[in-house]
Amino acid sequence: MRHIVIACSLILIAGCAQQSGSEDRPIQMNADLPVAETVNGVAVPQVLLEAFAHGHGADLSQPEQREQVLRVFADYVLLAEQAKRDKLFAKPQFAAEIEIARLSALAKATMIELQQQTPLTDAALKSEYDAQVAHASKFEYDFTQLLFDNENDALKASGDLLAGKPFAQVYDTWKDKAKQAKAFTRVRPEQLPAALSSVIATLKNGETTRTPVRTEFGWHVLRLDIANPFVPPPFDQVKENIRRTLALKVGEERLDQLKKRAKIEYPPGGAPPKPAANPAPPAVAAPSKG
Repeated sequence: MRHIVIACSLILIAGCAQQSGSEDRPIQMNADLPVAETVNGVAVPQVLLEAFAHGHGADLSQPEQREQVLRVFADYVLLAEQAKRDKLFAKPQFAAEIEIARLSALAKATMIELQQQTPLTDAALKSEYDAQVAHASKFEYDFTQLLFDNENDALKASGDLLAGKPFAQVYDTWKDKAKQAKAFTRVRPEQLPAALSSVIATLKNGETTRTPVRTEFGWHVLRLDIANPFVPPPFDQVKENIRRTLALKVGEERLDQLKKRAKIEYPPGGAPPKPAANPAPPAVAAPSKG
């Protein structure tokens, strides 16, 4: 746990920044909270330890782990005090790095709070599951592909196939020259680039592409091994995945509302960022491992 001290202490040290209206102390929390330890007169609230433990998988009921967390916060306070003594916030680059860490942590915590403000019932999760199943593709594909970063090699490999050579032989000949040579299993069409998805849907088991398929990843030469009928996983198996997906959607929708009401301006000559592309809705996924 000690190896995360420097990285995590960036956020705590941010409390020392000499900003208008900010308090000049390492830990800027309610002083009346129950205290876990005091370092050079600086009180470290118990709730701070609990939040840290939750985020890093520590068990404060275990004496050794609690001692580790206490040592981490002692380091935080000592480094924060040293930053103040050395007037490190007078260095713009240092101050900028700390501000990035602070804003990132603040945004992440706020997004979690926004997500939790809209409870997701099992009925809502089941409705989303049914909608995903209704739109899911009917097949999952096992296929083997050679992916090339140049069209010339892809055409040569395809030419070997058109000349009647077995795919396995062509694969062995070109696998070391290809950008990627790999067999895939249980891939749904929506997980593939659109151009590749359209072509693979026209193939029968054992058939190969007649010409290379170009996508943003390169030129694909592949054989469809098996088109497996897609059987959606049971609702209970994927319910928590759907809950996480919908919670993310809720948070993004709340953020979008804030963006619409925000007044964002740019200096003369400064171009605003282009609107982000909307991602496709996720398909029903298998439960995450671990």
